[in-house]
Amino acid sequence: MKSMKSTSSGSSNLSGQLSFRHTETVTDATSEALSVPAMDRETLIVVQPGTSATVQYTLSSAEAIEADTAIWIDWPAGSVTEQTSDAISGAITALRLVSVGVSTWEVAK
Repeated sequence: MKSMKSTSSGSSNLSGQLSFRHTETVTDATSEALSVPAMDRETLIVVQPGTSATVQYTLSSAEAIEADTAIWIDWPAGSVTEQTSDAISGAITALRLVSVGVSTWEVAK
């Protein structure tokens, strides 16, 4: 059974527009699923990969994530080997980072 990571949320000083932020370092692994709050705005992601990293997102329910039956989709940038930022639009429910080496990612919404 997979677990879904609670989010680090809080206010931002960027014109009050961001209300959700998360930063995490992942080493040679796939991170726990990161629940993304439902808001009418894009999810912004920055990745600083070790050797390489891929962000994946899902539209599946929390129950499917917990049961390890969620469908995971690679983000538009694919596997990256240098610092990369991108945004995902739509009703995503969770994100995860697949890392080779020591990678850090930041998520904001």
